[in-house]
Amino acid sequence: MAFKYQQLAQQVLAEINADKLKAGESLPALRKFARQHQVSLATANQTYDWLQQQGLIVAKAQSGFYVKGQGNVLPLAAPTPKIVSIQHDPSDIIFDILQNALTFDRIGLSNGFLDETLRPSVALQRALKRNAKLANITANSYGHTQGELKLRQAITELMRERLCLVTAEDVLVTNGCLEAVNLVVEQITDVNDRVAIFTPCFSGLLTALQYANRKIIEIPCGPQGPDMQLLTSLFEKGAFKTLIFSAIATNPLGFNLSQQHKKHIASLAKQHKTYIIEDDTFGSLGYGDQESGPAYAYDHDGYIIYCSSFSKDIAPNMRLGWIAAEQFIPQLTRRKISKNVTCNMPSQLAMADYLLSESYPAHLRKLRSTLQLLVMKLQSSILEHFPAGTRVSQPQGGFFIWVALPHSLSAMDIYQQSVKEGICFMPGHTFSMSGEYDHCLRLSVTRKWDDNLEKAIKRLGCIAHSLIK
Repeated sequence: MAFKYQQLAQQVLAEINADKLKAGESLPALRKFARQHQVSLATANQTYDWLQQQGLIVAKAQSGFYVKGQGNVLPLAAPTPKIVSIQHDPSDIIFDILQNALTFDRIGLSNGFLDETLRPSVALQRALKRNAKLANITANSYGHTQGELKLRQAITELMRERLCLVTAEDVLVTNGCLEAVNLVVEQITDVNDRVAIFTPCFSGLLTALQYANRKIIEIPCGPQGPDMQLLTSLFEKGAFKTLIFSAIATNPLGFNLSQQHKKHIASLAKQHKTYIIEDDTFGSLGYGDQESGPAYAYDHDGYIIYCSSFSKDIAPNMRLGWIAAEQFIPQLTRRKISKNVTCNMPSQLAMADYLLSESYPAHLRKLRSTLQLLVMKLQSSILEHFPAGTRVSQPQGGFFIWVALPHSLSAMDIYQQSVKEGICFMPGHTFSMSGEYDHCLRLSVTRKWDDNLEKAIKRLGCIAHSLIK
């Protein structure tokens, strides 16, 4: 006979599976749950503990317990360990889809940036006004070619909180993270060199490498990341000149590499004396413990070059990113000067002001919690409306969901119909140069959940059902 807490947990599970409790819904506080079921607080606690262990609910600090999703969710399939050969160039398709997203996307399911309602816009406006009065001579100049010192100092403090020991002299401020990555690629590789990436991969990076005339090696990733034995083998064989990777809230799968894997990647770079690039664009948006930091936090003897930005967690329109490196900063600064001299000074001063306030940590705590609940709602809606057999990612950070449809369906076919109705998303076709992900798509949730989002997901599901042969 089951213990009382197990019986209660099964009741909650049944309500989740029957969709009476939807993803993102709050559960009663422990004391209220105990009163409702006439059990002790200890039994209520055991019930919630069991549900958390099964991945069915999540606890949010100072907020309570929330339904995570259905217990019968099909996880993404693990990929076959292999190097994917490049068979086509999707750059033209990527460009067209990005243009459509900017022009026709009324809902925002293709967005790679937060809606205004989730950004600290008021605090940033105040920072801009303060600095316009206090530092108008500095704000109206080109500024330091390496970036405003106050901002670089604020960045070093943020990185130290994530166990990355850098100084302001180790930092170069850039126009977003993509410029940062491009500068480093130009510095440490040559035309026709092989660059390894984890795939599926952010489409902007694919096109950037394509236009830079670098050859691409794609390393397939599953729900937990790449096959580490394959990655180790590639390092040992010298199969690439550099590796570009993300360790936290990767785009589009949303996985976080384990501490063990991050440490291993750092040691591989050091052992094989191979400079690699860590793209930590979403590093501040991991849902879990942030103390482990990025791979850059582990011993790498200077062979990891770190790139990030404030576009995903604060403000995409300020176009501010940075590079942190133990060497190459003088060379990278010269490269940047040849392209655009410096970054916008009012933005740099305002960002430094904001980062040094108490507002930023509070904003991040609230934002991570909000995004996790929004992602759970999106997962639930996809599973309700999409065809049977659909698989969804279980992100550990960020605001993307990777959806794998039954293999008979093409995401591009769905896209061609949905874009005419003002519903855009990113087809899986755009996340690889190999054509491996034609049955996949990426959806984003970057604003508060409402009926329009629910209707859009339902419509996508209807289109998918209509295309089943």
